[in-house]
Amino acid sequence: MQTFVDSTDRTGGEQYKYIAEKMVEDLGLTGTVEGIWMCIRPEEPFFIISIRYKEFVGKNTIAELGSVESRNEGVKITLFSEVDVGDALKTLWGAYGRDRVEQGGRMDIRVNGVEAEDVKGIKIREKPVDVGSKVNELALRIIPEGFRVRHVTKKEGEITIVAAEDPIKEEWKRQAEAAWRA
Repeated sequence: MQTFVDSTDRTGGEQYKYIAEKMVEDLGLTGTVEGIWMCIRPEEPFFIISIRYKEFVGKNTIAELGSVESRNEGVKITLFSEVDVGDALKTLWGAYGRDRVEQGGRMDIRVNGVEAEDVKGIKIREKPVDVGSKVNELALRIIPEGFRVRHVTKKEGEITIVAAEDPIKEEWKRQAEAAWRA
């Protein structure tokens, strides 16, 4: 993931970069968010954030969410996105017990005493995760709290928000549209 910050306050910009990267980790979006671009102008004041992310829908079974390999006395599951780790662990613990399921790395799960075919079809949730809503939550956690006036633009795999204390100026909207070309 790449994080770009254009700020007239260098220290504040570095802090927002840290906050953004930490929030991506906290929300389990590391494999989903491709990049974050922020423009921070405390003197005006306004804040622009644009987030690019991978959209995915309709994937609910272990085989759709990661690779499943047979190993000695069990299987190794490597998930494609951190978004799915919590749900996968809960489902596998429910099916096989905590003593047979262990997390070997951020996105790796080992299940002992089963065959690959046994776990491939297991559904970890009834409805697919709405990545867009998780990314929206990410943006709202990063935007400064007092900036309640917002202009949101969404397109496939990208959300851009202009936030300010006062009404949004047209020039800020134009700046937001040019986010990834800057």
